[in-house]
Amino acid sequence: MLNKKILRLLSERSLPLRSEKLSSGSSSALALRNQIWFTPEVIVLDALYSLARLALLWKIVLKSAPAFAFRIASLVILFFVAIGFQQYPRVAVADSYQAPKLERNESLLIDAKITAAETPIFHWPVPRSYITTYFSFNHQGIDIPTAYGSPVRPTDEGRVVSAGWNGGFGNIVVIAHKGGYVSKYAHLSGVKVAAGQVVSRETTLGWIGTTGIATGAHLHFEVHKDGPLDPINLLP
Repeated sequence: MLNKKILRLLSERSLPLRSEKLSSGSSSALALRNQIWFTPEVIVLDALYSLARLALLWKIVLKSAPAFAFRIASLVILFFVAIGFQQYPRVAVADSYQAPKLERNESLLIDAKITAAETPIFHWPVPRSYITTYFSFNHQGIDIPTAYGSPVRPTDEGRVVSAGWNGGFGNIVVIAHKGGYVSKYAHLSGVKVAAGQVVSRETTLGWIGTTGIATGAHLHFEVHKDGPLDPINLLP
């Protein structure tokens, strides 16, 4: 810890040796070159010198600490900013396009209202019952068994396209609905409407029968739009 100047000064003067009575032996003294022995006052001076150097170092640290801390904080902030932009590049873009997003939602809402207005709300043409024959590739509708002579009503309002006899369907009524839907009601015992007539949900189209190819009293019900549809998926 002692610099060369202090060591030189110590070597040039005669330092008092430690008292033999107070010393526990030669091992209790610290030896330097030229047989210089540390005495208590020399140790105190060395300690004061070391404390002075530590105080100077502490002063330098305190003086430069704010600038050092500011640099470290700046580097940390820049690091996290760079990482954030790399991992989440779409955040700023999404925030900048909030207004068009709202306009798109409004457009979707308008489209949904238009679609709902053009899609009919289907109802059972006869009292809801079990199904004897379901929709399939060779049976383009469903068969609903109902008491003979029960009234048959449209699944929704529309205009009669045709009404009368049609081969294996027997007496059948075909109705065009809004949205491009067409419904068919077959095996009727009789028909009460005519082609071109506008019908409501309460209009009686005819009555349950067994006309055409039928093994019992039931209604054969079909729904079409760009091809046959499964009525079960449309009925409530």
